[in-house]
Order: sequence, then C-alpha cells, then structure tokens
Amino acid sequence: MVRRMMVWCFVLSGIMATLPGGALSADAVTGPKQYWQKASEYAGNKLYVDAVEYYTRAIRTNKGEIPMEDVARIFISRGMAFLGLNDQDRAIDDFSNALELDDKNQEAALSRGGVYLNRKQYARAQDDFSMVIKLNPNSTAAYAGRSRAFQEAGDHDRAIADLTKLLELEPNNVGALYSMGMSYKAKHQDEKALETFDKVLKIDSNHAAASYQKAGIYARTKKIDSACVWLDIAVADGYRDWVALKNDPDFDSIRKVDCYRKTMAGK
Repeated sequence: MVRRMMVWCFVLSGIMATLPGGALSADAVTGPKQYWQKASEYAGNKLYVDAVEYYTRAIRTNKGEIPMEDVARIFISRGMAFLGLNDQDRAIDDFSNALELDDKNQEAALSRGGVYLNRKQYARAQDDFSMVIKLNPNSTAAYAGRSRAFQEAGDHDRAIADLTKLLELEPNNVGALYSMGMSYKAKHQDEKALETFDKVLKIDSNHAAASYQKAGIYARTKKIDSACVWLDIAVADGYRDWVALKNDPDFDSIRKVDCYRKTMAGK
C-alpha cells in the first residue's frame, strides 16, 4: 500500500558546513579550518570517503582554532558523510558527539532522529524529535518526524495530534494531510479519512495515492461504484503499484468486478 509521505528529505537534511574562500588543493591544507573546508568540498562532490578523512583531521588537529559549537557542526557534517556511505552506526555516533558538545543543536537531534526512524527504533526517534520540539515548538520537521515515528509504531492518536500541530503551521502541507488520512484510515474512521483525502485532492487534484486510498475505503465498505470510479482516477493519475493493489485486502470485495479486472489486465 502506498505510504511514504512526509518527508524523509527534510527530516535527514544536513547542513554541509563551509568556510569562506575558494577551493583548496590537498597541498594547501595545513590546519583544522583548512581540513574542514576541504572536507566540505569533498562532501559537496559526494566523495564521502575523502570527506570523512578530512573532517576527522579537522577534529583531531583542532587546538582551539575552531570553537566547540563549530566542532559540533563538523561532527554533524561527518555524520552526514557517513550516511552517504550507508554507515548508520557511525552517523549516530557523530550526531551524538555533536549533541554532547552542543545539547541544543537541533540539526544533530533531527538527523539522529531520522536515522533512528529509518532503523525502526521508534522510541529513540520520538525522543530526539521531542527534544527539538521542546527547543523549537514551531519545528515542522520535528513534528513531521515524530508523527511518522508514532504512526509506524501504531500510535495513531499521537500521530494525528502531531500532524494537527504541523498543519496549524503549514495548512497546505500535502504530505501531512495524506499521513493524517492514513492514520484515520488505520483507526477505521472512514469519514474523517475520506474528508482528509479530499483535502489532499483539493490542493493536488492529481494525487494518485489519495485517490487510491479513497478507492480502498469505498471497496472495503462495499460501495462498489465509488470504489471503481476512484480506482480509475488513481490509475489515470499515475498509480502503478500493482503488487500493492493485488495484495491490498481493502479491494477483496471488487476482485471479480469488471473495473478491477480491467485495471489489472491493463497494468
């Protein structure tokens, strides 16, 4: 079933630290600030192995030239480079190092929370996003991340509460609306789910996933004609997850109906 909303991109987005000045050659690197700058150049070019090496040199050679809050930024940037290498354990270590140096660093907490979320360590993810919300009650990224952590853990009431707050801050956030609809659907609050998916479609009339979810609700409640209409709309707008459609129990009531057969035959 289609579900990957919100924003993973803005939960895990890191700030690649840079310093003034042009590109440095390797021979021009002589101290922690220069190592930091060179590491940032490597990271910007997705040369993560080299980036990790030079961030490490910046950290190890620093004798006070770089203040601790900036060292925290280097740890965050190295953590993002580790993520580029798919090394989540070391990334978590570096985000934790950053928080030890600067316990109010929202970037580090958001980034670590995002990794925990990706690893399905929902309680830890919730703690990190909650930390950010305490520091910044208007952090849409933190509400988005924590709502997803609640949702994937099956706590749809708290997910809806966070999504409600997020939508107060960003009323037209399509991802938040879609996720809220999914939580209402999981709670079998079908009318609220349909209303929420309608809000998604009001903002994005071609949102295939929202149309698909409406079709599923109508099929599950045996409103066959409406199910067929919305399934046709979803496919016309680009829905193509045929495996999900084939296995989605919501559509059991229309497996033998012409509209479903034609959809599966024409996939």
